[in-house]
Amino acid sequence: MAHQTIVIGAGLAGLSAAYELVRAGCDVQVFEARQRLGGRVHTVQLIAGQYGEGGGEFVDDNHTAAIAYAAEFDLKLDPACQFPDDLYWFIDDKLCNQKSFATEQGEAVDDFYAKLAKQLEQNPDPPQTLAEWLDAREIAPFARRVASVQAQALFAADAGEIGLGFFAQFSGGDGRNMRIRGGSSRLVDALAQHLKEQVHTNNPVRRIQQTDNTVTVSVETASGLVEVVADSVIVTIPWSVLRHIPLEAPLTDIQREAISSLPYGSLVKTLLQYPHRFWSQPNFGVILLEDKYKAVWEPTFAQPGTEKILSCFSGGSSSLLLAEQAIEKAEQTVRKIYPDAPKAIASHSYDWNADEWAKGGYCYFRPGQLHRFNPHLMLPAGRVFFAGEHTAPLEYRGYMEGAIRSGQRAA
Repeated sequence: MAHQTIVIGAGLAGLSAAYELVRAGCDVQVFEARQRLGGRVHTVQLIAGQYGEGGGEFVDDNHTAAIAYAAEFDLKLDPACQFPDDLYWFIDDKLCNQKSFATEQGEAVDDFYAKLAKQLEQNPDPPQTLAEWLDAREIAPFARRVASVQAQALFAADAGEIGLGFFAQFSGGDGRNMRIRGGSSRLVDALAQHLKEQVHTNNPVRRIQQTDNTVTVSVETASGLVEVVADSVIVTIPWSVLRHIPLEAPLTDIQREAISSLPYGSLVKTLLQYPHRFWSQPNFGVILLEDKYKAVWEPTFAQPGTEKILSCFSGGSSSLLLAEQAIEKAEQTVRKIYPDAPKAIASHSYDWNADEWAKGGYCYFRPGQLHRFNPHLMLPAGRVFFAGEHTAPLEYRGYMEGAIRSGQRAA
């Protein structure tokens, strides 16, 4: 009899795990709380056949698992940005990248990165937030502003919340990233097509209970709670959601602590579609700025049509203030950079903080949590296994690559 596994969550982690298990000859059932598949991958269609991403978007050139799946399913990858050249800052009403910083500004940023690297060598997870470390060091005001925006734009967390050690893991670097042609959800659909009736939507899991030889999962269906029994279970949902589901398994004390307290960034992503491109050049990269929205970029430079879309990313506490004004505030942010911007002809905004099956964007670590939690996040608890971007290697956290790798590892 084939090994029976339940996968909880049909995001990229869950679908990747299920796909690999089916290929290995296992009997798999996937339960997803939402009506749609994909989890935090959500391609949004606007008018004229154009699309943007409400969730996961970028595939970096070292994201070998995502690239391999794209090749396997014949999904094309379009070039997006080349870093650091395509990383721009809109500060003090000026648009510049590191090459065009004023001499004093460039030196301040270089000094900041040098001190950050030295700190990481001395202690990879110091008991300080980024803000506390900036206060304790002689960091120039311009570099402090750059660091604070980076925390919100890259991690969806405020400088006063994110641990310095985690921030320092991703503070610089270069490389190229890409997008899946047709949208990130095409990868979701490709995986799901191979699973078909093994994936069940609108079925939230309400309880997970391990016995000596099996795992019982209580699943909410249209006709009430149903208990499904299997040899093992792979839990791929964010721990911001898992902490509200009774879980009876031989967890360690640190695992229980991590499930109950691992933080997730606050995140709103808004798409604005315009009748034409009014910015200076296609594929201008990513612009970071001090506003309600912390980053702006164009996802449509490789898409046909005269209409074009700008993606606006709000992370950290700023995203919690948007509410019903998310689209209006996004247009204001764009006009701050481009004062002559016309009114958007279509728009879509997604608040991941308000999504009951996400309860935030992606995970980060507070001071001390990187060292304390990270080695334990991917460990199984008896017959209960864990996947999801929060369990991936550090360099892939918050990326589709992290979700895919974690699902493959758990399988």
